[in-house]
Amino acid sequence: MQKLIYLFIATLVLTTSCEKFLDRPPLDTITDKEMKFSKKEMELYANQYYVNFPQFLDAFYADNSSDNMVYGSFDYTPLLAGTVTVPNSGGGWSWTNIRSVNYFLANYQVTTEALADVGTYIGEVYFWRAWFYFNLMKRFGDLPWYNAPLGTNSEELYTPRISRSIIADSILSDLDRAINLLAPVAQSTPQRIHKDVAVAFKARVALYEGSWEKYHEGTPFGVANANYNKYFQAAADAAEMLINSGYYNISPGSNPQWDYWSLFNQRDLSGNKEVIFWRKYDLSQGLTHNGQAMLLLEGGNTGLSKQLVDDYLCKDGLPVSLSPLYLGDDSIARVITNRDPRLSQTIYVRGYARVIQNGDTSSRFSEPDLNKTGSIRNTTGYQLYKGAAPNLESQGGGAASGVGATTASILFRYAEVLLTYAEAKAELGACTQEVLDATVNKLRDKVAMPHLAVSVGFSDPNWDFPSLSPLLNEIRRERRIELACEGYRYDDLMRWAATHLIKAPLLGAKFSQFEGKTFDPPLSGISVNANGYIAPYLNTPAAGGWQFDPSKHYLAPLPTNELTINTALTQNPNY
Repeated sequence: MQKLIYLFIATLVLTTSCEKFLDRPPLDTITDKEMKFSKKEMELYANQYYVNFPQFLDAFYADNSSDNMVYGSFDYTPLLAGTVTVPNSGGGWSWTNIRSVNYFLANYQVTTEALADVGTYIGEVYFWRAWFYFNLMKRFGDLPWYNAPLGTNSEELYTPRISRSIIADSILSDLDRAINLLAPVAQSTPQRIHKDVAVAFKARVALYEGSWEKYHEGTPFGVANANYNKYFQAAADAAEMLINSGYYNISPGSNPQWDYWSLFNQRDLSGNKEVIFWRKYDLSQGLTHNGQAMLLLEGGNTGLSKQLVDDYLCKDGLPVSLSPLYLGDDSIARVITNRDPRLSQTIYVRGYARVIQNGDTSSRFSEPDLNKTGSIRNTTGYQLYKGAAPNLESQGGGAASGVGATTASILFRYAEVLLTYAEAKAELGACTQEVLDATVNKLRDKVAMPHLAVSVGFSDPNWDFPSLSPLLNEIRRERRIELACEGYRYDDLMRWAATHLIKAPLLGAKFSQFEGKTFDPPLSGISVNANGYIAPYLNTPAAGGWQFDPSKHYLAPLPTNELTINTALTQNPNY
């Protein structure tokens, strides 16, 4: 019995010690109650948010939610497809990140560190609050504004939503704080947010809100007494700050036929003056992606739309509706002939290398993967090439599968800033030839395309926005082409209230060019419309265009449980 008692006591001590040890916070993370806000703790705290930046393939495939690409399922984006329902809970109405950020911002003042040593981490967290709030505002519109960590019984949890314009102002205010605190790019730590990232993001947010308030004016999604020019000016000012810094530049390049494409398949973008911020992957640290496997070997269950392909100008600077250089679309070879070189650097063309290993090309593109099924098929006949890096050794892994790729992911690039500046100035009625030469025409020089003039010089019967000025139409076209398949188009359609584009049938290439070609397995089940174009959604409810309801689908619905818990909240229009 005595031995049993000693054994019990020893076990109790050991168990208690283990419990105390397990109760300790992880040594590589920070918990709220343990924080003293040292420099290292602030760095670790800010680190947790970086996973919210898009991964390599996310940026390209985000255009599946737009008229640029046609995903294999018509209801890939429920808001566009009109299939969204009011959720009982969730639905994106999440405040976890906001609470986490607010805890930091409410308590970091206890630090004993000098502001010069930790200010950039404080700036990062202000950036992240702006990031999280912007995503919530795009999805839901009006929001409650929380700038302090709240308890479960806090009265602020039961407040109503406030106007999106106030939310936008608060986001821009957070970004101003971030700009003042963040390190300049030349003094920043690699792969950490710096001052110019916050400036670029401010320009993006301001342009979005300015156009949203202008083009939704008078609708249920508009803002009372909207002052959208205030936001256009803020966007122009932020973009101009980066332009005038002289740090960034669009290089004309030495090979206009490939320089645009090559920007998107590099492993290291350090010092690249066209890139403001990028995500690095490193095989030695296990940080890789499978994006090259998707781009090199598979169709990804998506494809570029005819609408996007038709928007590329001819080499004389005229649209396909007017240019004598346009050869029609009977084949991909004819489609790309005499066109803006960015087109042939965005879609696969017969003969392009798909895999180069040890200097040898083991696979070349012949026909799009229309014959495949599921996630590896191409849906339209126009297969995405932008972002592909056929030389597998350059990926770091060298595996024929393309898994373990380390191609860099661009998060903010200078081209977006230039296009934001041009669009904001055009909206303000202040887009001069000098502005165009410093923005749009810099991008065109890179691919040896004719300059855009303020007068434009032609009238395209196929302009997407015939009620707007020729200049604004061409600036919007340039934005679509330059940023194609980089995840911007959905937001652009939303902020421009572009219902007519959302509800247009999505098509692909002419099917006749693939008939009689060798496919293994043979082609089958390809939907083709009466005019002979591949129509992936022909036998779906989206045959005539997405079933998008412009009276409600510009915003998502709030979950019903939140409306029950907080009766001061109101549902978005017409749900």
